[in-house]
Amino acid sequence: MTKEEKRTEIFNSGRAWIVACVAIIASILISVNCNKLPATMSLVIPALGIDTGMAANIMSLNGYVGLVMTFVVAAIIMKFGARRATTLVLACAALGAVISAMATSVELLVVGRLIEGVGYACIGSVVPVIISEWFPPSKRGIPMGLFSVWVPLGSMFIMGTSGFFFNVGDPQSYHNVFWFVVVLLAIVTVIWILAIRDPKVSYLEEVDPNAPKPKMSEGFKSLSCWISMIAFAAFSLGTACVMNFETLYMVQTMGMDQLGANTMMNIANIAVVIGGIAIGVVMNLVTGNTQRLAILVVASVVLGILFSMAYSIGEGMLVPWLILFGLSNGVVPAIFFTMVAEIAPRPELAGISSSLMSCGQCVGGILFGLVGVIVSSAGWGACTGLLMGVGIVLVVGAIALMVVIKARDAKKVQQDA
Repeated sequence: MTKEEKRTEIFNSGRAWIVACVAIIASILISVNCNKLPATMSLVIPALGIDTGMAANIMSLNGYVGLVMTFVVAAIIMKFGARRATTLVLACAALGAVISAMATSVELLVVGRLIEGVGYACIGSVVPVIISEWFPPSKRGIPMGLFSVWVPLGSMFIMGTSGFFFNVGDPQSYHNVFWFVVVLLAIVTVIWILAIRDPKVSYLEEVDPNAPKPKMSEGFKSLSCWISMIAFAAFSLGTACVMNFETLYMVQTMGMDQLGANTMMNIANIAVVIGGIAIGVVMNLVTGNTQRLAILVVASVVLGILFSMAYSIGEGMLVPWLILFGLSNGVVPAIFFTMVAEIAPRPELAGISSSLMSCGQCVGGILFGLVGVIVSSAGWGACTGLLMGVGIVLVVGAIALMVVIKARDAKKVQQDA
């Protein structure tokens, strides 16, 4: 039986979907773990005697950890494989969650969040590789689309369930929420360790047995990998600006209360999920790299325009804007994740391209705090230029990525001929 026949047999057995579902659920729970702090912030602040500024700094720790760990996890994927790397990521998330749940001081909470940050920063690197190992390129769209919405799904889950575990009159009851998350992470980690194995033949392996083994340096020298990192950083920065400050903009400029603003933002969150899943179906139908990247360019243009409108939109156009923002915000990352193997110079180097995109995500997660500084000193309108620039970088990056990969594909066709 040839490698291709073995791959087809494994995929048709349904095992690929079992692995993908566990990996996606694990990703969502890591998002739950990250978002448990904002979900209980009004309790954590008085319980630990900290102010809002300190709380915001603690929340941003994930981004700083990610800048370091995304490169480390790329090496781990290359050396030990994506499954073992995922085990390490889940173990770090679970350990950090336990420390955070036990924390009775801000110092211990910081330690817990730093360890949790390894999980949050690295899960975006390993899961796209896991899916690419188990699924052929023509079938990756739907699982990657489902994975691409792991952050909003986790956020919506913990925001919707945390109220069952805490008492607003007892600040210390935030621990109940944190222990609830520990239980969830422990369950998925045990399932991953006991039930998930590597595929007998990966879709990322070279069919040619005489092909030289890939080197990490080859991935880090790839222009397409670095372009995708820059474009994804722009996407992540614009998204973080909207997701973290749009509700405040509604409260301050439209007279909404916090509950009303949160409800409005859930329109965007729901649209993100719909957009990510829908584009996953489309990616299974559109298999050419150029065609897929053309869709990315169009979605990036739409999202870039919407970024520039974020802090000038009026109440009358808010709902349509939120829907369009959510849909396009679901489409863009799903295409990036679906194409991690194609963005890399060789399929086996998908771990490098996904790690660099995760690094870009962390950069965006750190820099979004600039909005708070600008708003405090010059008002909401002063942020329009920043977000317009972010949108331009995203669009230029998407176009450049399409040009580079199209040229690479054309060169490969010539070599094969």
